[in-house]
Amino acid sequence: MQAANDENWTPPPPPDDGSIFSAGTREYYAAEIRKESTKALIFGILSIFCCPPIFAYLAFSKAQEVISNIEICEVEEGRRGMATCAKVLAIVGIVLWVASLVIRIATANF
Repeated sequence: MQAANDENWTPPPPPDDGSIFSAGTREYYAAEIRKESTKALIFGILSIFCCPPIFAYLAFSKAQEVISNIEICEVEEGRRGMATCAKVLAIVGIVLWVASLVIRIATANF
């Protein structure tokens, strides 16, 4: 590593693809997006069947994080649909949970 005061030192060139991130950084975030979008979808599916408040929250927050990372890093654009599906499943899970609570309360014998 050369010192910054060396006369022959020049900064490295920017990435060729127009991105502000290096290839290594983009690959790291691409791997994170793949992993987190899968988690979000699993949480979304689970929110329909068990513990809707918990799994819906996890699915929605993970999906929102994935979408933000896709927009910032401009990688894994194909995973945006998976994240959006996880958000929709989380909302459906909460709606079904609330509907079941309303039905239970309405049909309860007082």
